[in-house]
Amino acid sequence: MRILGIIIVYFPDSNLKFNINSYLPYIDKLIFWENSPEEKAEYIPQSSKLEKMGLNRNVGIGKALNEAVNYAIENGYTHLLTMDQDSYFESNKFKTYLEIIEKTNQEIIYSPNYKIYGKEMYDPTEASLIEVEANMTSGSIYPISIFNKIGLFRDDFFIDSIDLEFCMRARKNNIPTKIVPLVNLVHKVGYQKKKYRFLWKTFFPNEYSPIRSYYIVRNGIITMRLYPWANWKGFLFYWFYKRLFFVLCYEKEKYMKCKGLIIGYLHGKRGVTGEQKIFLDNE
Repeated sequence: MRILGIIIVYFPDSNLKFNINSYLPYIDKLIFWENSPEEKAEYIPQSSKLEKMGLNRNVGIGKALNEAVNYAIENGYTHLLTMDQDSYFESNKFKTYLEIIEKTNQEIIYSPNYKIYGKEMYDPTEASLIEVEANMTSGSIYPISIFNKIGLFRDDFFIDSIDLEFCMRARKNNIPTKIVPLVNLVHKVGYQKKKYRFLWKTFFPNEYSPIRSYYIVRNGIITMRLYPWANWKGFLFYWFYKRLFFVLCYEKEKYMKCKGLIIGYLHGKRGVTGEQKIFLDNE
């Protein structure tokens, strides 16, 4: 295997070096895609494997991923690893990941066992791969042949649901997504500030900015309409109605976040895509 990795960074913190070093020694090259307007060089590992790319502005996730896919095709890589800046593989797990992929040698989308808030999503002792409907971008490994068959990522989504839509499209073309339970990836989801209590229940919700609220709802609705056969139970309840409730009752930036959710809902129903500038000052 020849593995190209890409990490897309946006105002990273001091954990970035540690996160990258959990997989960099095991891959052939890493594209460091800078979506921040200013680079923080002190957070970037020094390595001959690392190649910096970017346009000195936030171009979203899809464009950066597609640049990596094209680079991989042009330079003879067999697999693409996609990473978020806030994720890292637990000790030696990435080596295990590659050994399992090489042994199974299937044209599938591989995904790690996400460890979120200290808890694995699947039994970490399970040796068999587990088929799922979709995965997250971070930690996933794609055989390059998949892109030749079903095309690139949806860069018109800009951010959010890009991984979801790609997995659905792959599944539609008989290319499954499978979890590798033995491989733990510590991953951050959303931004949890504090616990809230409503009636007899305690909640610890993920808070998102106005622009993220917009893209999550818009792109989710578009993907739901494209692949109605998938399991969409609870999507609108969790990402739209419940989010509206928590924004109105507990979160700050109420007006802008509600605006993001409502416009995202309307644009999703209308099939609007592309980067939106309505929250330019509130990203």
